Formats: sequence, C-alpha cells, structure tokens
Amino acid sequence: MGNKVKLAYYNFDKIFSFNAYFNFLIGARGLGKTYGAKHKVISKAIKSGDQFIYLRRYKDELKISKDAFFADIWEAFPEWDFRINGYTAEMAPAETRDNKGREWQIIGFFVPLSTAQSRKGVSYHNVKTIIFDEFIIEKGATHYLPKEDVAFMNFYSTVDRWKDKTRVFFLANAADMMNPYFLAYDIKPDQSGEFVRKRIDPDTGIPFILCHFADSAEFSTGVYETAFGKFIAGSEYADYAVGSEFADNHDHLLQFKTAAAKYVYTVETKHGMFSVWLDGIERKFYIQERRPKQEIVFTMLADKMAEGKILVRYNDKMIQTLRTAFNNANTLFDNAKTRNAFAEIFKR
Repeated sequence: MGNKVKLAYYNFDKIFSFNAYFNFLIGARGLGKTYGAKHKVISKAIKSGDQFIYLRRYKDELKISKDAFFADIWEAFPEWDFRINGYTAEMAPAETRDNKGREWQIIGFFVPLSTAQSRKGVSYHNVKTIIFDEFIIEKGATHYLPKEDVAFMNFYSTVDRWKDKTRVFFLANAADMMNPYFLAYDIKPDQSGEFVRKRIDPDTGIPFILCHFADSAEFSTGVYETAFGKFIAGSEYADYAVGSEFADNHDHLLQFKTAAAKYVYTVETKHGMFSVWLDGIERKFYIQERRPKQEIVFTMLADKMAEGKILVRYNDKMIQTLRTAFNNANTLFDNAKTRNAFAEIFKR
C-alpha cells in the first residue's frame, strides 16, 4: 500500500525575493531543495532565455546527477521536451517533436568545480544562476578541494565577469558546519533569525550573502508519519536528515575562560587564529576566538610563516600538551567552531 502522506516541500519564492548573490539553503533531506531550484531555473529559461549552471564538486558525481537531472521534473513542463547533450541541458517545444532537423535550445551547463579552472576562457554570458548542489560533504564521503572557497570564487568570477548578473544557490543537508564556505564567510548555524543576511550593500540594501536554515517543522511532521520516518524517529540520523541539526554543532566542552585564566599564546590554524589561556588552579586550557592586543603567535601553516610567527607542527610538544588535556576533557572552548577546529588537529 503506497504512502499517502502529503509533505510540505520548500518554497523558493521567499529566498528569491531577497535578490542576494550567494544564497545558502540548508534543509532536511527530501525537502525539495534541488527540485525547487531546478524548477526556478527552467522556468526562467522558458520565460526569458536565461541559462544556468548545475555545479558539483567532482566529475564522477556530476556524471551521475546530470543524467537524471530532468527525471523528476519534466512532467511539470508538459509543453516542452528536455534532453542532456553531453554536458549541456537542452529544451525544445513539444509541438516540434515530428519536425525534421528539430532545433534544441541550450538552457544550462553541467560543470565540476574540480576542473572549473580550465574554463577561464569559456563564455557564460547568458548564465544568470548557479546551482551548487550538495556543497556540504557528508561524513565518509569524499573530500573538499584544496582552498575550495577560493576555487569557487574564481569560477564565479569567470561566469559573472563583474556584471553582477549571477546568483548562486548553495544547497545542502546539515552535515558539517566546518565546511569551507561557512568558515570563509563566517556563517554560523546558531545565528538567530529565519534568514541571516550578511555583507549588505549600503546603497541598495541587497545582501551579498543570504543564509536560510530552513524551518522544516511542517515537513518533518509529515515525514514522521511515514513508515521510514517512524523507524528513524529519535535517532541521530533523524536529527540530521529530518531535523537539520548539524552533528558537530553541540555544546560539549564549551565554556568561556575563567577570570583566573592567563594568556599563553595564539595558534594560527587553517580555520583561523585562536588564543590559548591556562587556568593554573583548575589546570584547564581555554581556547577562544577573541585575542589579546599583544600576543605570541604560533602558526601551523608553513605557507603563512612570516616574521613575528613561530612555526609549530602537529607532533610538537605544545600541541601534544593541548591534545592530552583535550583527551581528558581539560581543554575547553568558547564555541563549537573553535572546538571543531582543534578537534580536527587533535585527531591527527
């Protein structure tokens, strides 16, 4: 017997109304993020001839997703036929099916970010939207590209050509708050408000970055009425897949430094600069983003080595001391981002 539960899928109208350039949409698995984005760009192609880019990180995952791009959406546009031609998306009026030499119109391109650098000379003058699907990697899957946020900015520049014509929709499930984009743009899942606007243009009032951690309560209610929803209810998987809770956004080992804690040094990591404090009475280390005006800087990044810094490696005594304290729950942090940055170091 089939499932008759009606789910409340995501509506893109609100997020489009902000007219932001970089739009981050984080929501439950199956909420309709990809479907809704595809529906919008296809509608724009039909109405005004605008083109889109469907972006994935690697060519292998792109090959799988591009071939099924129209599988769930072609019925929404009965007056049009669609096809995948290599790495382009094309459409033609359904009424021309019997025409010889039928003309197909290019409406989109499928691009892997890993090879986007080789496309510097390609013209995307009609591309108005980029859909970056599954921009957050789920644990156990693949890896982010080296300096991925920079690689994406280079690609965006290639597409937009300083014309302010291109909008990006970053789509993902709540898998990893320490992804390159949240770190680069200082996006924090625990920020208040349904929509978080950043880098607002003082002249136009348009935010360059808009982030929506979608409230999927109505959708979740429907999911938990399904057989599989009932099966996973209350599990860690349900928190992530349905409740959109980041697994690494908990409050374990979070505590602001005590008044007795004294500054020791600052550590530069790939996730930022952090000050380290020691409470000799409690024998606990406190690591936080706020830093003193005068500091001693140790860097873990050889390419950031400069005068006034001291290079430190993962197996140096200083890091080993912090790691030992962390292993005994004696290293505490001001927020989840700080903790996760050092947890990554301590795992090595």
